[in-house]
Amino acid sequence: MSESILDHGYIPEEHAPDPVISHGDPTPPGKVCVWLFLASEIMFFIGILGSYIVIRSGWPHLFEQMGRVLDKRVAAVNTLVLIFSSLTMALAVDASQKGDRKRVFKFLGITFLCALTFLLIKAYEYNDKFHHVTMVVKQADGAWVYDGHLHEKDGGHKVLQGVGCKLHDDDVFNINFAGKEWIEESARAHHDVGTGEEMEKEYPINGTVAQTVSYGPWKNLFFSCYFTATGVHGIHVFAGMIPLGILAVQSRRNKIFPEATEYVGLYWHFVDLVWIFLFPLLYLI
Repeated sequence: MSESILDHGYIPEEHAPDPVISHGDPTPPGKVCVWLFLASEIMFFIGILGSYIVIRSGWPHLFEQMGRVLDKRVAAVNTLVLIFSSLTMALAVDASQKGDRKRVFKFLGITFLCALTFLLIKAYEYNDKFHHVTMVVKQADGAWVYDGHLHEKDGGHKVLQGVGCKLHDDDVFNINFAGKEWIEESARAHHDVGTGEEMEKEYPINGTVAQTVSYGPWKNLFFSCYFTATGVHGIHVFAGMIPLGILAVQSRRNKIFPEATEYVGLYWHFVDLVWIFLFPLLYLI
């Protein structure tokens, strides 16, 4: 016959001891998981940034030239937007820990709007690049290369707002590497009329387009790196908007989740930090 616990006068504990808190570690398991997740994300972005640095070291002139095509002012505005969103996220975490529902909703909402603004500005940048083209046109007086934005005028004829020059037989030309600076250098080398700002005008496209390529990821190595790095970062911004929106809606329903808000805040600060590295690498150096 089996013995019972009562035979030994032993009364078991009602609840098993917490495996983390009871052993002197004050860190909640959820926060440990978030830090492990962020560690894996750091390694992921190190791979992207490291690849960019290695590829740039092999093509320094190309990266320097093509980097000038990017709009630094727009990127600077986006940087300020993300930095401000870090502040509002920190204020949302503080408000959640103090149980202030109105401030939680307010600052989470502002952070969400900052994230949306960042993505809209980035979409504007992408749209501008996809409509920025380099093209070779065979005309009556020979082949010409143009670089700029293509527009359609009344009557159906097309014009390109940008720069252009005539292709000469001694030109070493590759449409994927050519851009505004290449055209200006070629014009100076051949003493063509109008260089620099004088070349910025509308050019009618009155011939046969032999080659054309937009400033997408297929343009060259620089834009492949640019769209990969900023695109992956943009996906992370969008992913962060989902829990931000959920927490904001829940705070509107008088439900506050301090721990979850803190975890989302850690992720959001990481996303902002990644952009702090991307901005100078892509736009300034």
